Amino acid sequence: MKLHKKAHRGFTLIELLVVISIIALLIAILLPSLAKAKEQANRAVCAANIHGLIQSMVTYANSNENVFPCTPGPRSNNQYINTPTAPSGYIVTQSAGSVVSDWFGSGNSPTIDDLGSPTACMWLMVLMNYATPKSFICPSDPIATTPSQQYVTSGSTAAAYQPNFGVMSGTVGAGATTNTSGQGLSYSINYPWEISGGGKGNTGNPANAGPWWTDNIGSDQPVMSDMAPANTANPKVYPSGRQTLAQIDNNYGRYVYNSGNHAGDGQNVGFGDDHVVWEPNPYVGADNDNIFTYLKAPETKTETTDPQEQGSIQLISPNSKDVVNLSGWAGYQPNTQPFDTLMVPVRNVQTGEW
Repeated sequence: MKLHKKAHRGFTLIELLVVISIIALLIAILLPSLAKAKEQANRAVCAANIHGLIQSMVTYANSNENVFPCTPGPRSNNQYINTPTAPSGYIVTQSAGSVVSDWFGSGNSPTIDDLGSPTACMWLMVLMNYATPKSFICPSDPIATTPSQQYVTSGSTAAAYQPNFGVMSGTVGAGATTNTSGQGLSYSINYPWEISGGGKGNTGNPANAGPWWTDNIGSDQPVMSDMAPANTANPKVYPSGRQTLAQIDNNYGRYVYNSGNHAGDGQNVGFGDDHVVWEPNPYVGADNDNIFTYLKAPETKTETTDPQEQGSIQLISPNSKDVVNLSGWAGYQPNTQPFDTLMVPVRNVQTGEW
């Protein structure tokens, strides 16, 4: 009997196109779901970071008179350093203890460039082994994607500690400066100092930590959040405190209200009892104030760059350091129980500029 082989027919062009179309359709359907799932996972990691950091702050406070990590505040009533900056006279051979000593002015009188640095408050936890640099990175942050170096990692100074977030651009000498591109830090903290603690200009004693900056802070008081958004495309020139109820000409969409860490969809906010909540808008402070503004009722104030006007803020740059001037905030931030939370530092959500 003669056997005949059955011929195998290949796919026709039409069939191939149908299969490709089906695959493309499935990809189009599944990709958004996968991206959403990834973002949900990132939010969970981010929330865990903030939760752990606040717990570390409480542990730190237990050994430091109940005060959260806090370097000396501004000498003037209304300035803070918005960028990660090294203490004056910092050299890369310093140990963690000597860097901490410099921040607190022990042995060296702190200058204005050493005072009022929110990033230094957070970096204290790294220097004193309460937290790791990786804990300060939100996985959804498009700007800060690499943890800061805790140590100098090369040469004869490899055992020395870095003095703040960012990677030092120099290797020797007091002139070494901090990389301020936004690397290494994804979070902001509640402004920690008494706004009226200092004198005028550069005189007077550094401001102390405010009574709200302790481990006795209320469970409804925000302590840390995803990085606060700057007000304009160039925060070095324009105001960077945000009055979100005021008229703002912008191209940022939701970024005008929310942190840039999660594509403008919202932010994780950690509270005094270390619980963390995902918030789709920043109106979560005491009395539902906006944690990214410095006014309780911005609709009654006019946004302005004039430092003489009530409620205005201005950026100045003494000695090439970016300093935020919070003129008029003293009347809105009582030293005992503030209704107005102000998250600092601030960063541009598109360029990463401080």
